[in-house]
Amino acid sequence: MAFKLKSVSEVFGINEEASEYGTPVFEKDLDPGIMGEANRDGTIFVKKGLPQKQINEIVEHEKVHLQQMGQGRLDYNNETVTWKPNTKTPARVYKRANMLEGAKNLPWEKEAYNKTKK
Repeated sequence: MAFKLKSVSEVFGINEEASEYGTPVFEKDLDPGIMGEANRDGTIFVKKGLPQKQINEIVEHEKVHLQQMGQGRLDYNNETVTWKPNTKTPARVYKRANMLEGAKNLPWEKEAYNKTKK
């Protein structure tokens, strides 16, 4: 009886096409309405089962958030999101319970949508 071993990418849910060195992209079951997540560890999660073209668009958007985090302008925890638009303005803390995650009117989302045009 012959069998085929799964690749490491298949076992861990890594999307090889969208992943880059230092920024692995994992396909996961995400909460309803969430298509992608950028994480402070440099990983990106995308919703499982999407077409590759859509995954690539989501990853492009989430990479902007990774850049924002790398610049120290965006941070988050379970309760809040901290946003600093530039070096001359103070940081502002937003309570996650009072916001619609991913809404296009949030300043860090607005910037990401403007840079990706999606």
